[in-house]
Amino acid sequence: MDDRNMESGCSHYNDGESEHSKCIIHVDVDCFYAQVEMVRNPELRSVPLGIQQKNIVVTSNYEARKYGVQKCMLITDALKVCPNLKLVNGEDLHNYRTASNKIFAVLLCWKCPVEKLGMDENYIDVTNLVQEKLKTTNNTSVTLTGHTYNEPSMDCQCGCHTRLRIASQIASEMRKKIYDELGFTTCAGIAHNKLLAKLICPLNKPNDQTTIYPEHGTSFMSTLPSVRSIPSIGSKTTEALISQKIITVSDLQEVSVDVLKKHFSSDMAVRLKGLSLGEDNTPVKQTGKPQSIGLEDSFKIVSVKSEVEDKFTALLQRLLVLVREDGRIPVSLRVTLRKKDAKRLSSHRESRQSQISPSIFTLSNGTLTVTEAGQQKLMNIIMRLFNKLIDLSKPFHLTLVGLAFTKFQERMTGRSSIVNYLMNDISVQSVLNLQNECDMSTTSMDYSAVSPSSSTTTDLSDAEVEPSPKKPKKVTWIAKRRCLSKEEVASPSKLKVGELRLNSKELEKVSELRLNSRDRSLTPRASPAKDNLSDTSDTMKDCEERNCDDCPSYVDKEVFSALPDDMQKELKAMWKNPSSSGVPRSSPRTTNKAKSNTIMKYFVPHK
Repeated sequence: MDDRNMESGCSHYNDGESEHSKCIIHVDVDCFYAQVEMVRNPELRSVPLGIQQKNIVVTSNYEARKYGVQKCMLITDALKVCPNLKLVNGEDLHNYRTASNKIFAVLLCWKCPVEKLGMDENYIDVTNLVQEKLKTTNNTSVTLTGHTYNEPSMDCQCGCHTRLRIASQIASEMRKKIYDELGFTTCAGIAHNKLLAKLICPLNKPNDQTTIYPEHGTSFMSTLPSVRSIPSIGSKTTEALISQKIITVSDLQEVSVDVLKKHFSSDMAVRLKGLSLGEDNTPVKQTGKPQSIGLEDSFKIVSVKSEVEDKFTALLQRLLVLVREDGRIPVSLRVTLRKKDAKRLSSHRESRQSQISPSIFTLSNGTLTVTEAGQQKLMNIIMRLFNKLIDLSKPFHLTLVGLAFTKFQERMTGRSSIVNYLMNDISVQSVLNLQNECDMSTTSMDYSAVSPSSSTTTDLSDAEVEPSPKKPKKVTWIAKRRCLSKEEVASPSKLKVGELRLNSKELEKVSELRLNSRDRSLTPRASPAKDNLSDTSDTMKDCEERNCDDCPSYVDKEVFSALPDDMQKELKAMWKNPSSSGVPRSSPRTTNKAKSNTIMKYFVPHK
């Protein structure tokens, strides 16, 4: 073994900063699911309690564990060892998520980075808080709270022992606050890195805490029975190590990095060696909102479409509750199925997703809601995706269905927000929608064509037309180029948006003119009853010819003619003198290059 790695004291970096400067706390809630139920129903505290999901006990309280009830034990086996076991259904995770979020909120009170690990575990980096307390604390009077893994023979020169003692006091305060406010008992591990903090945490469960000093990290790691006990090592890595007769963490400590490099990458070999010695420099990353919100329901087998629809309906109801609590507006929905292959006796997952309109979600009294019509619209999208995943002309067998909202947009509340202005201003949207007659499905097809392939098929043919999430510049360019290649239609979006904003009456005028123009093209001129429509269309054409003789080629004359007279004059003046106005008379491409940071670029196609 490398003597450098086995050194029992503190080593220092060249800049004098100790590698033991961090203070990390790992908080784990005791028998989380069971304790949530006991807090909701105090009568369950004194009885053996098991949380049931399908046909297994996913967890139990400590009273049940005295009888031999273990995690993930079959219900039948659990009832054999504990006939008086009280079972509570835990398939609906809503109450557990709520409790987890409340605990997370309490830990945020210390103004330190908090990283969630599942629903019942949290890392807290209290390094800066400890440094602040050191300024007003006498180092010799700091006492440790809770247990330690081996007493230190002498204090470390870098001061890590004192810092970890202060961290132990903070951990005790956190655990007390969680219990006083929410009623949950917790255990905690305190160390100079995340690895040791997590592994030392359960040493004195339940409802207690343990601190480990840096010099004891290697000796503690050697006591772990299997390399799988290290959190960062998964099943495949474990199998690879076992194939080389590296079974325990002690075995991994004794093997050289050079030997590991023969079976793993250089970085992975160094990483494995460091983990076995209790070394870990991964930071605590502040947990934000999830990138997706989803639910799944597994079962033995379902082979009827109506049963699948019932399960999707139930999942959707639960999923909408989570979205309401999250507060963001979903813009994409994914459907997941797990199909059973009878021939191969195996299962595999397939997914498809579709864009959804944010207008399905409405804001009522500060809360996101979905009407019955909106829910039906979502179910229609879900079943369309299901029909694309399953060939209903053939028998099918499913063992799992899942729903997830995978993309979100924050609620726009600021009136001055440019995003809010572009997405929600009806007049701007209406004018921009006049720019051409291209069908939206073309853009959707182009988007799927340039998207990289993956196991999850993205189906954008079900996308809602308006509004839609922002597409990549390349996609927008391809779609518009194809559209313009079919029909050279000038777009009013190439003008400044401030000059194209129309009020509601003017928009009605534009819509009426466009409607009348279309009717005229489809109606014979011989009919006297249609003279009023023909006259309106002729008047509009005369107005275009009279008012837009000097318009650049890329301006939609029809929209220009609907603008107020003073605005038309102002635009003509700018076109005649483009150098002073900044509005081009030639191709909009030059504008985009000349002024890449102006708002104009959002209304000119990228070419």
